Amino acid sequence: MKCCESADSIVSADSSKGLHRPRTIYLIRHGEAEHNVLEAIEQEKAKKEAQKLNLSPEETWLRMEEARKSVLNDVSLRDAPLTALGRQQAKEVSQKLKELVTSGKIHHPSEAMCSPLSRCLETCKILMEDSDFKAHIRPEIAERRTLYPPDKPKPLDQLLSCSVVNLREFIVNVDELSKEQINDECMVRESKEMLRERANEMFDLLMECEHRHILVVSHKGFLREFERGLLGMPESPLFKNCELRVYKVVFTKGTRELYSQERIA
Repeated sequence: MKCCESADSIVSADSSKGLHRPRTIYLIRHGEAEHNVLEAIEQEKAKKEAQKLNLSPEETWLRMEEARKSVLNDVSLRDAPLTALGRQQAKEVSQKLKELVTSGKIHHPSEAMCSPLSRCLETCKILMEDSDFKAHIRPEIAERRTLYPPDKPKPLDQLLSCSVVNLREFIVNVDELSKEQINDECMVRESKEMLRERANEMFDLLMECEHRHILVVSHKGFLREFERGLLGMPESPLFKNCELRVYKVVFTKGTRELYSQERIA
């Protein structure tokens, strides 16, 4: 993997080198969602209680994780939407993206894909308000299948009639979404290893795209495994809400390996 080599230095379609055309990928995590707020509140409570008991950092972390997961069992949080702050975060990152394009630092996205969970759909809708193309809804880039309510999409009929997001503003493969819903009840909890394997399949999604500049609106778990796996960045930190990271990448043909990777924003 030649990560020190700029993707711009590679001839775009040099098949003699056995390389795919460079792709620019704009990775964005969704804005703050309702369950994120409740998780933070319960984690802070658990942290203070642990401090009073003089627990070790490891014991404190375990208590905080237990508190966080207790929130996620609330069935009323299924496919939780953005908060007001989350919508504001999406507007701010949309403006940041426009400024980066205007400055000439990056090219504007010309294709997009989005997780089917409401928090990503809302974020993506805000990001694409002035775009002349639609985003593909891709179940393949949804959050880790934890079986917790916030990580389960709404039933298809509810999603199609959702007042928060008008799906006519997206490209919807109803068959794919239907298949996801059918498998919902028999789905197994996805391990981090399983998520890494799914995230590595992003190679195929990127190669399917007609354009080179691809916006991806997803989740911290999925994006972490995508960066640590396919992009070869084992120490990559988790994404914050509405954090933007832009990469230029080139993959080899046949072996489908990462040839070069450069973060440009």
